Amino acid sequence: MAKLTLKTSVITINAVDLSDHIGQVTIETSRDEVDVTAFGAANKETIAGLGDATISCECFQDFAAGELDATLWPLSTSDTPFVVTVKATNAAVSATNPRYDLTCLLFEYNPIDGAVGDAATTTVTFRNAAQAGLTRNTV
Repeated sequence: MAKLTLKTSVITINAVDLSDHIGQVTIETSRDEVDVTAFGAANKETIAGLGDATISCECFQDFAAGELDATLWPLSTSDTPFVVTVKATNAAVSATNPRYDLTCLLFEYNPIDGAVGDAATTTVTFRNAAQAGLTRNTV
């Protein structure tokens, strides 16, 4: 099995490639655990409920035109879903380099967050906003 070091990951937010401003990315999926245990059961029985997904990014802030803040600010004030995509490497999408897509909304955005002498960073979490949830594309 091949090992991988994340060096050339590609993250686009609303079709803007912001990979050069992102130092960490996390994709999370979950499903509700629904208890369907009936009377007379000797053990609990559970089934998978509704799914959810998030993509979180630790970003290096940039207020220049067309960069991080110019992309995130309007998304944080809009009710219109947008797509975030993540690939582990900058190679073409394939079975060994899938692209994860999430139609999402940005509910919270901190344009400035730091202390004296710190790198200007902000952490954003993109929340699922569509029935498709997180999709994994290999072609």
